[in-house]
Amino acid sequence: MTPRHQAILVALAISFAIALAVTVALICIDSVAKDGERTEEITYPPEWTYPYLSNEPIETQLLPAATEPITEEESIGIGLCFQSNRDGTCTLVDVGSCEDAFVVIPEYSPANDRVTAIAAGALRGCESIAALQIPKTVCYIGDLAFADCPNLLYVSVHRDNPAYADLDGVLYTKDLSVLVLYPAMHAGSSVYLSAGVTAIGSMAFYNCAYLTTVRYGGTAEEWHRIFIGSGNYSLTAASVIY
Repeated sequence: MTPRHQAILVALAISFAIALAVTVALICIDSVAKDGERTEEITYPPEWTYPYLSNEPIETQLLPAATEPITEEESIGIGLCFQSNRDGTCTLVDVGSCEDAFVVIPEYSPANDRVTAIAAGALRGCESIAALQIPKTVCYIGDLAFADCPNLLYVSVHRDNPAYADLDGVLYTKDLSVLVLYPAMHAGSSVYLSAGVTAIGSMAFYNCAYLTTVRYGGTAEEWHRIFIGSGNYSLTAASVIY
């Protein structure tokens, strides 16, 4: 090997050593910088069902970091009026000053009474409500509690509620035998009712102005045995297909 070739090899070796040293130094600097970064801990709101009609607990959703926990009093049912039953429970009696489009009825009132009932006509005629969520604690809903809410699109019921259930946004008793409310904005020109329905509450189909056809899962004889409460003009005027 000539002296010239030896000099070239030495120069290449030195260059490689320098490049390797620089790479290691950069990796170390990046590691130290990352160790010095402050990692923000995500703070989740308390357990209540996520808005816009999911029954999944909110902690299952991906939430951004929050600086402070959100309390139930700050999030749910602001302005709703409750009447204490003087036994640790209470009844929702009026919409009060609540102007939410999505009304989430809380499990507990601001006075810490368990919400077990919704009074007759409690939210009747409320034009601001577009969606409604009923907690698992409510075991009684009075007549016409949500009647004549012209912009109501969807009703959601907690899956653990022992007395009521929702089916595609429609309010039923738990066994789906009594249709309590078909939201006015939810009804199109056609609705489907299963053969298991034995009664339809008063004003359940009130303001369902576009309804023209009812598709019924049972026979004509079974249809005529269904008890239909008053104020269901849209339903009784529609054609029934068996």
